[in-house]
Amino acid sequence: VTGVQTCALPILFEQEYMANPSENASNPFGSQYIRQCTYPLTTNQPIVFGIDLAKSVDFTVIIGLDSNGSVCYFDRFQKDWKQTKEVIKSLPRVPILMDSTGVGDPIFEDLLSEGVGVTGFKFSSTTKQQLMEGLSSAIHQRKITFPEGVITQELEIFEYQYTATGVKYSAPQGFHDDCVMSLALAWKHFTQNKVFGNYSFA
Repeated sequence: VTGVQTCALPILFEQEYMANPSENASNPFGSQYIRQCTYPLTTNQPIVFGIDLAKSVDFTVIIGLDSNGSVCYFDRFQKDWKQTKEVIKSLPRVPILMDSTGVGDPIFEDLLSEGVGVTGFKFSSTTKQQLMEGLSSAIHQRKITFPEGVITQELEIFEYQYTATGVKYSAPQGFHDDCVMSLALAWKHFTQNKVFGNYSFA
């Protein structure tokens, strides 16, 4: 049995094995679960950030989670690399997990050399699948909350499809998934740092 077949996502199991189609059969999160996790932005302090860096026409998205796993910081913008680095350097000094794939790598290295507490994440088909499974599980179990708007819009249209090498996750052609990536990165760092107690409020 392959990892694809045993993927622990309730919505995939319902669709593939129980023959219960969802509202959007190719969405890994499920509209009802997204709605259950939709709450206003909190005013608490962030304990982790997830950052997805812009590539060409995309947006850089920064999402911070508080100690309850709720989104308390959200920024989405298109700036040059110098401006982007300044925004990141101005964030509260808590753990950051950021995209360090391709054009993101030199940005990550620059921030690291300047003493910013960043951890890089390399996107590949395998790591992206693991990342999305983690976020989907959190949404299905209502362990994470996020405000209505562009975040929920991107979650609603996000899709998966089976390939020979695993499950491919992405936004439909012509749409963005920067918020989904940032949220997933923030959640991954939240769970990792919660286990090891690595939060810092310097």
